Amino acid sequence: FAFNHLFWVNCLSLHLRLRRPRAPVFSPIEVYTLIPLCRLLITAHDCYADRFGSPYHPGRTSLGRRLSIRQLKRSRILSVSQFTSRELHELHRIPLSQINTVHNWLPRDYTLNPRAEQLEELRAQLDLPARFWLYIGGFRLNKNLPFLLEAYAAARATNPNVPPLVIAGNAPPVDTPFTGPFNAAIDRHPGLRKHLQFPGFIPDKNLSSLYKLAELVVCPSTYEGFGYPVIEATSVGTPVIATRATSFTELGLPEGNHFSIEDPQELISLLLQAAEGQTNQFRSSFPPQFSPANGESRFRAAISQWLKSTKTTGK
Repeated sequence: FAFNHLFWVNCLSLHLRLRRPRAPVFSPIEVYTLIPLCRLLITAHDCYADRFGSPYHPGRTSLGRRLSIRQLKRSRILSVSQFTSRELHELHRIPLSQINTVHNWLPRDYTLNPRAEQLEELRAQLDLPARFWLYIGGFRLNKNLPFLLEAYAAARATNPNVPPLVIAGNAPPVDTPFTGPFNAAIDRHPGLRKHLQFPGFIPDKNLSSLYKLAELVVCPSTYEGFGYPVIEATSVGTPVIATRATSFTELGLPEGNHFSIEDPQELISLLLQAAEGQTNQFRSSFPPQFSPANGESRFRAAISQWLKSTKTTGK
């Protein structure tokens, strides 16, 4: 995939430089350009690779990422969060005046009100229990799953009424840097695995139903460019708790819904409150700026502003 992306992006880049050198171009993802483009607007999602290196090769910065950073420095940037904007400025000295923060939003095909029959069909399909907590978001090191598993095990040891934890998403290959810590966290607690459920990949059409069925969604990440699970869950009324780290504090959750990545006792306390039937205190309203109509409006305004600036400044 990386080679194909590098090849085709640079074919396009060469074509634009030769045939339309002054044409403004928008890219929804960062691009690896051997021949940098002059009038490019790029969406920057996060700086994970700059903080930690490749997800599969921690500490290593790929050629593609180095090319991407070079193009970012020469471009106007749409950042998906204030956190990512600050990261671009801090890590790469990109002026904040060159960056416009436009938060992500829910896509129009995301079902905000799944029907009762959809919920029960998904419950039967995935063999979900009547009560469960949900984690969804991947298995990379920044997702902080061992931290969640340790806190979940401690909460279960204190209160056996803690419901099963559903960990959704494709399990990682066995030889990744994050597989070992994940399995070790489970193996440290005999009997824990039977309280965990792994339904695998969840198609987009089933996401809102899965969130709606969950009693609580837990987001333990140490690093996120945006944090879709938070707005996906709150949009269907499901309570969410999340770390104070990175972009989660920009997504409309009350302070009481956040926990520290340094202190597992804070998460354990929130889980025990949820287990005792206090999940409603973690329920929060869905911020309207993340709705499809509002998000698309903000995006169009940012594009319009950029196009006007290219005419006046030539950049």
